[in-house]
Amino acid sequence: MIRMYKAMLVDDEQWVVANLRSAVDWARFGFEIVGTETHSPTARERIRELRPDVVFVDIRMPVISGLELIKQCRELQPDLLFIVVSGFAEFSYVQKCLNLGAIGYCLKPVEEEELAPLLKKTKDMLDERAEKGVPSMLECLLEDSPAGLERFELLLAQAGIDPDRGMRVAATVDLEGPEPLTPYRHVKLIGRGGRSLYIAQEDPHAPLQEHLRRYAGRFAGIGLSRTVHLAEAVKAAIEEAEMAAYQYFIAGEPTVYQAGEQTGFAAFRQLSEALRKQDMSELTKLYDDYAAWFRSGAYQIKHAFFLYNTVLTAIIQAQRTDTEQLEGYLLIDYERLIERYENLGELMRDLQRMTTAYLGGMYIQGLGQIRSDAFLAVLRYVNDNYRRNLTLQMLADEFYMNRNYIGQLFIKHVSRSFTDYLAELRIRRACELLRDSNMPVHRVGEEVGYHDAYYFSKIFKKMTGRTPRAYRMNE
Repeated sequence: MIRMYKAMLVDDEQWVVANLRSAVDWARFGFEIVGTETHSPTARERIRELRPDVVFVDIRMPVISGLELIKQCRELQPDLLFIVVSGFAEFSYVQKCLNLGAIGYCLKPVEEEELAPLLKKTKDMLDERAEKGVPSMLECLLEDSPAGLERFELLLAQAGIDPDRGMRVAATVDLEGPEPLTPYRHVKLIGRGGRSLYIAQEDPHAPLQEHLRRYAGRFAGIGLSRTVHLAEAVKAAIEEAEMAAYQYFIAGEPTVYQAGEQTGFAAFRQLSEALRKQDMSELTKLYDDYAAWFRSGAYQIKHAFFLYNTVLTAIIQAQRTDTEQLEGYLLIDYERLIERYENLGELMRDLQRMTTAYLGGMYIQGLGQIRSDAFLAVLRYVNDNYRRNLTLQMLADEFYMNRNYIGQLFIKHVSRSFTDYLAELRIRRACELLRDSNMPVHRVGEEVGYHDAYYFSKIFKKMTGRTPRAYRMNE
């Protein structure tokens, strides 16, 4: 069966669009026309919306030229292919487009015989990508290989980003409204959980943090990394920006937070000791101190994460729980923490509640008797619907139960959180598909419930020790 790819036609002259559409038997070459546009200012948004594989673009258009449109679209979709539509007298302009990464050009009016070799070349390139599963920018970084870094540097150059001038990464959480970095040269990526990431060119005359403050009320959180000047430093900058974006969890309100010097965890050593000694007076004082330090901005999401696991480890180990069972109670990343609590205040109240119950001898592992038949119904539902974007709240609504109670049932019966159970279920199925099918890696992720290829690769590597591509090659 022939693979079909999406093509879009952009030309300010309607007759050229009609000529392109009718002159070629697109399906025969493996393409379908998913959209056309004659108004160049809206072409960029249509391209972002339709996500075509290749765009035919007029070289001379009013308002936004073909050259500028290619530059702008490279920022949104670095792997997007372009074919330039031109007249006879525009070859020098065509050459500039080819230098930007356009793969060829055709002359007006278009005839199928002329376009056929170019369409075959385009389809061969797209087929090779699909068969090899050409990684995205973020997947290139995740590979931790010289080849991945080289491809990442190429994609940066295609987007017009010069590392020597300085780059910053911005991460957004629940952003609504227009794109926040439009005035800056940048490339947009899709991070974990479908969240938006931006690698932006540094501009000393227009501080990025001040610009982003104008978007107050349109997001939960925006995080900014420090400036980096090397492509290999972007991976760490992404982690830094994502962690900074979670500052809204600490502040309890929307924030724009710029990463700074990192604070260590030395102050939490006193907590472990106070828990061991069961010193309630000291514990109360420590919780108050931690809350004040969080409010001052000295602590970030990683400290809240560390605090939670420190308290749970001390309480559960005191009950002589074996290591394997203990792992089912602990959180493995920041996402799990935010799924469980609305904000830092709720987290602190729950930790103090658990601590008080533990010291009073009331903390019982598993929270007492449960109805196993109720949990089996929940478990069956999860097993049957793991491809969906399931959450504890969805399960609570489906089974008319408290979401925290359902979370406790998972820990009680399968010795792991709901989120970890769901991830293991999905990754097991993904391993089967990688072994037994030729499905592209991103399609495997979608099939098991991960519509974000980068996040799928990251979770897969965390759970198996290998990227999906490495797993397939070694099986």
